Amino acid sequence: MKLRITLFSSILLATLAEAKTEKYRLIWNGSPESSITVGWCQISGSDAKVFYRRVDSGDKSSAHKIDRQTTHLDLNHCFARLSGLEANTLYEFIIKDSDSQSARFTFLTAPAKEASFSVVAGGDSRNHRKARQRANRAVAKIRPLFVCFGGDMINKPTPKEWAEWLDDWQLTTSKAGHMTPIIAARGNHEGPNDIHSIFDTPHSGDYYAVDFGAGFLRVYTLNSNIVRAGKQGEWLTQDLAAHVETKWKLAHYHHPFRPHQSNKAEQNAQYNAWASAFFKYGMNLAIECDSHVVKRTWPVRPSNEPGSDQGFIRDDEFGTTFIGEGCWGAPLRPADDPKEWTRDHGSFNQVNWICVTPRWISARSVMVDSIEKSAAIDPKFPFESPRGMKIWEPENGHSAWIFLNDKEERPTIDPATLTRLTITAAHPEFTESTTVRLVANPEISSENLEFRYTTDGSQPTAKSTLYKAPFNVTETATIRAAIFRTGKALSTAKSITVTKIDAAR
Repeated sequence: MKLRITLFSSILLATLAEAKTEKYRLIWNGSPESSITVGWCQISGSDAKVFYRRVDSGDKSSAHKIDRQTTHLDLNHCFARLSGLEANTLYEFIIKDSDSQSARFTFLTAPAKEASFSVVAGGDSRNHRKARQRANRAVAKIRPLFVCFGGDMINKPTPKEWAEWLDDWQLTTSKAGHMTPIIAARGNHEGPNDIHSIFDTPHSGDYYAVDFGAGFLRVYTLNSNIVRAGKQGEWLTQDLAAHVETKWKLAHYHHPFRPHQSNKAEQNAQYNAWASAFFKYGMNLAIECDSHVVKRTWPVRPSNEPGSDQGFIRDDEFGTTFIGEGCWGAPLRPADDPKEWTRDHGSFNQVNWICVTPRWISARSVMVDSIEKSAAIDPKFPFESPRGMKIWEPENGHSAWIFLNDKEERPTIDPATLTRLTITAAHPEFTESTTVRLVANPEISSENLEFRYTTDGSQPTAKSTLYKAPFNVTETATIRAAIFRTGKALSTAKSITVTKIDAAR
C-alpha cells in the first residue's frame, strides 16, 4: 500500500526519539530495475513505513507498509517490497514508525538494458569478525551494483551470531548512507530457515534467479545444502533452457564442485546434477565458497577424457570459469589441492570484485586485510582500483577474463566422456589371490565402448587386454585401465596396486 506525505525533507528534519529500527539491508530477488526489498529489525514502535523518492527530484515521497514480518531467532524482521521504481535511478529512503525514524539511506536501481557495472561476491564470514568487518568495508569502498553472498555468514544459527552479523553488515553502507543490495545463498552453517526468514528469498528452498538488463545478465542462486538434483535440478535445467539467449550467466552457491582444500570432500552429486547443464547452456562464471581458500580456474567443461582432472578439462572457448572459495572472515586454510585446470590459488582474506560489460567479464581478488588504507572508488572510473586498495597479483595475472563468445551453436558433450572408471580389489593385500573389478559410473551402454587394462603398471592402449569380467590376480601388481571407443581413449587411466603378502606375517 502506498500513501502520500507532503515533503520528504520534513520527515528528515523532524525531531524524533532515537531510531527503534536497526540491522538494515537491501535485498534483490525479483526485478532489480523496478523493485527492491527493504529489510530491517523492529525494536519497538508500530505502523512502520518506508518513505522513499528519487534523489534530488523534488517529488513527494511515497510510503510503503510492511509486506512480510518474521520473528526468527529472537529478531523481528520486517520487509517492505518496493515496486514501480525507475531503472538506473538513485533513490533515498527512511523508515519511520510511531516512535522513531531511521537515518537517510540511498540505493541505485539496476539498468533496464545492457550496461557496465560491478559486483562483489564471496562468502564464509562466520567467526573471524574483524576480517568480516574489513570485507564489509571493502564493499562500501567498491560500491558495486549488488553483492552475491554464498553462505556461511555465521558459525551457529543463534540470535547472538545473527545479530552481530547484521550489525556488521551495516559497514557495507557508505559514510554517505549508500546501501548495496544483497543476493543471498545458503551455506551449511545457516539453519534451514535462516536465509528465507532474514533475506526474504522467494521460497524456503533458497534457489532462484534474478535477471538484469532484460537478458543481459542472469544470476542463479543455488542451494548446495539440499538435494542438487530433484526439484532444484529440474528448475535449473528448465530455467537455463528458457534463457539460452541471455548474454551472461553467473551462478553462486556454497559448496565447490572440486574443492581446492584437501580436507574437503568432492561434491559428486552436485557435479552429476549441475555440471552438464552449466556447459550445455553456457554458464560463464561460477562463484563457490566453503573451503576458506582462494582459487581461480581456467574455463573448463565436464569430461573424464585424457587430459582431464577430477571430471573437468580446460576449454577456453566454451568452458565455465570457477572462482572462490570463501575467505570473507572464516578461518583460513591452505589451498593445497590444485587441479590441472587451476589458474591460480592462495589463502588470504578477500572479496571477489567482478566487472561486467557487454563484451567481457573480469574477476579480481581484493585483499581486505589492509582495506582501511584504501580510498573509495571514484564513481567516474568504477573499474579502476583506488589508491591503497590491494589487489592479488598471482602468477597468471590480477584478473581472470571472460570474453563474449559470439558463436551461435555450442558443442554437445559426448556422454561417454563423462563416464568415471573405478578399479576395486576384493583384498588390496592378499596371500593367495584377489579379485579385481572395473566399474563405470554411469554404466557403459554403448556397444562401442570398452575397458582396456594392463597389470604391469604401463599405460593401457587400444591393444591392451579387453576387460570382460572380474579377474583374479595372484602376484603383486599395478592394474591400470581406461575406457576406449574404436581405438580412441575416452578417459584418463586409473590405477590400483594390489600386494601379495606372506601368510605367516
